[in-house]
Amino acid sequence: MPPRIPAHYTPPNAPQTPLMRKAARLVSFTPPQFDITANSPIHDRTMLSFPLDSENLAPISTLSVSTSKPPSPSSADASGPSPGRIQYSIDALEAESHATRLKIRAKEQEDKGTSQTYERHFRSYQAWWDSSEAAKAAQNSRLAALPAMPITAAKVSMFLAYESTREKKKRGAGTIAGSSVGRSQISGVITALESFRFNSQHTYKHCAEAQIPLRNDSRVRQFESAAKHDKPKRAEKAQITKAAGSSLDTYTVAELRKCASWCLTNFSGSNRIYLGLRDRAMLLLGAGTAFRGDSTRILLWSDLFKTSIPLGDDSEAPVFGMLADNAKHNQTGRIDEHGVLRHKHVELCGIGAVAMMMFGYFHIMGYAVPDFSPDFSDKSFGEHGRRDWYTYHVFSTGIGREEMSYQAHHDRVIQMHGANDVSITKVTHGARPFAAQTCRSFGASVSDTKALGGWNESGSFKNCYDRALPVGALLGAAFFNSLKPELYRVARDILEPPNDVSAEIFPWIEDELAALVSREHSNRLAKDIALRQFLNTMLWFRRILVQDLAVIFTQNPHALIFKFVPFNFPSFREFAATSTAAIDAAEETARLAFQNLPQHLVASLQGALATQNLAFERERQNYHAEMASMRNELGQMKTLLELVAGTKRVKRAHGNLTEGSSDGFSELAVTTDNSALKYPTPPPFDTSDMPFDMFPPDPALDALIAASFTHPNMPMPATSPPTSTQPAVLHTPSLPLPSTTPQPSTLTPGSPEERQQFYFQRYGADRFRKHSPEWVDGNWLPHYKYSSADGIWDYWLEWKEGVDGFISVEELTTTWGAKWRRNIAGLKNENTRRMRVVNLILELSRKPRWNISLVQRFITDKYARQYRARAFTDYLKNNRDAVITAASNYP
Repeated sequence: MPPRIPAHYTPPNAPQTPLMRKAARLVSFTPPQFDITANSPIHDRTMLSFPLDSENLAPISTLSVSTSKPPSPSSADASGPSPGRIQYSIDALEAESHATRLKIRAKEQEDKGTSQTYERHFRSYQAWWDSSEAAKAAQNSRLAALPAMPITAAKVSMFLAYESTREKKKRGAGTIAGSSVGRSQISGVITALESFRFNSQHTYKHCAEAQIPLRNDSRVRQFESAAKHDKPKRAEKAQITKAAGSSLDTYTVAELRKCASWCLTNFSGSNRIYLGLRDRAMLLLGAGTAFRGDSTRILLWSDLFKTSIPLGDDSEAPVFGMLADNAKHNQTGRIDEHGVLRHKHVELCGIGAVAMMMFGYFHIMGYAVPDFSPDFSDKSFGEHGRRDWYTYHVFSTGIGREEMSYQAHHDRVIQMHGANDVSITKVTHGARPFAAQTCRSFGASVSDTKALGGWNESGSFKNCYDRALPVGALLGAAFFNSLKPELYRVARDILEPPNDVSAEIFPWIEDELAALVSREHSNRLAKDIALRQFLNTMLWFRRILVQDLAVIFTQNPHALIFKFVPFNFPSFREFAATSTAAIDAAEETARLAFQNLPQHLVASLQGALATQNLAFERERQNYHAEMASMRNELGQMKTLLELVAGTKRVKRAHGNLTEGSSDGFSELAVTTDNSALKYPTPPPFDTSDMPFDMFPPDPALDALIAASFTHPNMPMPATSPPTSTQPAVLHTPSLPLPSTTPQPSTLTPGSPEERQQFYFQRYGADRFRKHSPEWVDGNWLPHYKYSSADGIWDYWLEWKEGVDGFISVEELTTTWGAKWRRNIAGLKNENTRRMRVVNLILELSRKPRWNISLVQRFITDKYARQYRARAFTDYLKNNRDAVITAASNYP
């Protein structure tokens, strides 16, 4: 009978099974001894997993001992590595892989507030456990102080028993007597400790309890369930909320208005004014988007864009859009889009608030425009190069690159709440519930409201992230009826801001857009869609800023933003006064027109009628402004005609007619061939600061106007407002001096040839032809491009005398107004810059005992050596008062 082979026998060179490897490891490895005192480091502490005798607390059998240190390798035999050495290598590899995982996790959470919260809960648990165990060991010598690690359900349940009954802690120090923590605190502790258990379980493989998730244990679940259903604590919480001043624990509309106004008026100094604008923008943007505090703080310039949503009546509404790929509810890097509409009430508009903050960044703080061009020399950023402007935060604590911290955000909101008697328990999240409740109250669906703020719905709500912006929620957050998107109308959007005001705001946008186009044409890798979106958004902000501040000026004229250029311009103040009056009149007319109609028809037509009335009102004002300008220029013509008719001395010599005038005009000379006509150009008569009724009807002037528009191409203005939304300001040119007594019918040229001959007589044929004029709307319109002046005084010479044989800018403006610039953005911006110097010279020359020569000497002595022409205009924009003061002290 052959010998019986043992069951555990394995032939030589047979593959090892997992059980065989485990047996070899147990044979070859002797567990080291460890210090298990309470004061030893956590990673050296050992969790002893064995049952204890209830009588003498002695161990019945030792089951396992776990440690984070890999075993020491045994020596290899001649046939290869020993099983102990192999196991040592496996353990080292596993420890290294987990260390790499923990590094990645730490890097992933380094910019999240969650990691700090988890650390705080773990420190509380560890401190309480060590203290509790030390106290037990001191009272009973038979008990050993167990370490806090590894984390197990038994340990956590004991900590929860303490945590659920302790008093709430005050901010700073101390506790609130008679209070207790709520469900969110208990759930947060369990979640934090579960995170630490999960990330350290590989260190305690031989402790079975350390491998079990905490919420799988009935003891831990019981504490969380009890905290959720504890009715007495909920009632106590309700009493605390009522005592704090708000049963809904969010802003009221009145509180939000008060906070927004406070941010505009209660700061002094450029830095604090800017901070007030920043805090206001954070508050109102959160109220329109339901953003969390961290979602607001991480917003970047490169996340901003302008888009639109359909309104259901073949029209669209512009939307201020924001990208989010790292919010708290989005930890997978998914690109979410959020948006906000212009608000029905200007004082609550988040878009206008962000535009004001950006104005404060560039114009109040004077921060430089960043370099938007990519740096291809930095190879660590790939083929598209490094783009530093991508790191600029919308809400920052510095020049844009520093993300605002939670504590800084928290402290600013607390200051705002305290100054405005706002009593809510939420701080940085305070605007989030306000947005949700507002959306629902204006008819937005639950799904749209959740999509607005990124609320999750256990997976079934995920489709909200795969569709367009939630139209209903955007309308509701802007205080419009979510169920009737076609009613969305923002009356102030139709207002056309003055050109001189708009030209001062973000004047670098057009240059940056042109530079972007140039870079993209020269290098395909320089394409930057985010930059194009950002610059287009800033262009939109320019218009919104003027429109919103025009309305706010009538409500709050003491807001400190109105101290800065261009909102201290007279043209802006006039625009604000007339625009808001026009809005009120248009809305009142619409209300009266529909007050007897059924309510459902009123709402659908009122917005459209208000917009139409506003357009008519603007046309009426433009018409009156046009007539005032015509009367002004016809008045100058009348003066000139009287001068000709009252000639005291007529002398003919060598074909010249020389006349003198008692009105103080310099010598007038007219040649017989009418090739040149020289006389001083009357100064421009500015009617921008005058009411439209300053020029009453004048029968004599009206007759002269009628005689001046006899040609079919130059009709009389109609009595009804013109239909064009961009009125053409008519400038009637002064007439040439005739050799005989003038007749009205001979003064106005009609055909293009006659009109051309008129300008030849006034400016000279060669001089006029240099402008390459074109026939536009019954008149010759010259072309002109500003010269590339280097010296400051060159701006004045080009304005007053003209350069390179061209007509002076003053004469161009007197005769053709702003039409010669043809609404070209570059010419308008350059005109605005140069007029700063011209207006300064005019103002200084009118000072007592000053003249043009003295002004020239002052500018040369004080500024010409330090500034070139363009640099001086930039300096003058924010330092005009300093220049005036320096002139007052100039000898």
